[in-house]
Amino acid sequence: MTQTLGLVSVVMPVFNGEHYINQSIHRVSQILRRYDIPFEVIVVDDGSKDNTRLKALQAASKYKNVKVIGYKCNRGKGMAFLCGYKHSRGDIIVLLDADLDIPPQQVLVLLAIMKKTRADIVVTNKWHPSSRTIASPLRKFLSRSYNTLVRLLTGLNLKDTQTGAKAIKRYVLDAIAPKMYIKRYAFDVELLLLAQKYGYKIAEAPSLKTIKLTTAFGLKEIFRMFLELLSVVYRHGRA
Repeated sequence: MTQTLGLVSVVMPVFNGEHYINQSIHRVSQILRRYDIPFEVIVVDDGSKDNTRLKALQAASKYKNVKVIGYKCNRGKGMAFLCGYKHSRGDIIVLLDADLDIPPQQVLVLLAIMKKTRADIVVTNKWHPSSRTIASPLRKFLSRSYNTLVRLLTGLNLKDTQTGAKAIKRYVLDAIAPKMYIKRYAFDVELLLLAQKYGYKIAEAPSLKTIKLTTAFGLKEIFRMFLELLSVVYRHGRA
């Protein structure tokens, strides 16, 4: 991929990721440099309690286009992503989970589909027939159940809203970010619901590399996800 859609800003929210953030920065930078994509990486430390910030700064010192920012209190992935977007310069903003459960090659897939379909947003669908996702039966059940609930309550016609690999054109975020309230679990739903309501084109992409879902959710987190989803519907209605 030698032709891109402009400068790509990869925003990587991270919380307590001291054991992997160095390698994540290296892998993402290596992939994008290999394919001659103009890029910057913005690591957002979401109030980590360990040495994440120090490790990230050490890794960033090896690259001229890697920036590390953050704040003291944990505020959620949505807040971290919006913070990264506000500090970015790219024409396209990519959300990529810093633990790289979704391999960094997925950025190339998102950009290719965005170019081919002329979509304003491209989201990774981990349950796409062409995707390869490893997850426990319970995790699969929770993910599919949440998506069914999202579709029923919001009218979003997407098979997956939560996967941590999305590409969004800057003008979309410029338009809808000021209208967003959710900063944690339902952040993705609010973003996509507002985008659809404002008429932006959304496309889905398979993950051609294997996704390994390892994060576990407790009952408290599941309950908070449900409450945040209701809050999104209350504020914005259906698509």
